[in-house]
Amino acid sequence: MTTIPARNDDEPVLKIPKPPGWERSTMMDSPLIRFAMRNEALTADAFTANVMVTLESTSGTEDVDLIFATMQDALESGLGVTDLRVSERSLCGLPARTFRYMMPVMGNIDPHPAVALGAVMHAEGMTFVISVTAQAMDAEDPTYWRDSATILDGFQMLPPSPN
Repeated sequence: MTTIPARNDDEPVLKIPKPPGWERSTMMDSPLIRFAMRNEALTADAFTANVMVTLESTSGTEDVDLIFATMQDALESGLGVTDLRVSERSLCGLPARTFRYMMPVMGNIDPHPAVALGAVMHAEGMTFVISVTAQAMDAEDPTYWRDSATILDGFQMLPPSPN
């Protein structure tokens, strides 16, 4: 497991599995995008399979159902995804959702499937929301299928660490 560096001590501890062949990419790092990795061996149609982790926070305790509805709206209205399917799940005992969808054409990248894990944690008087998104042009590739499941099923969002 790779621990994603926190920006401060009040943030949750985020850990992500890193299957063989997946390499850290810092090109997209920002206050929102906390971690990204890609697997060059899983490149198809000039698009490399990748995973991105985002973390957002706000003070107070936000309604979980409203957060997930906002995430769904951002995918449909903001990104213009199609064929969206949402399923309930939990992540480390936290409320979570899995979003499966088709990404639209973006620049020179053809439509392709993606899956995102969203989870919500209330801690330290804050609401934290993560999104872990995996996407590949060939989502049926057995290596991508196995690796993306390992990453999404093994991702951890743990309470802030005092150290």
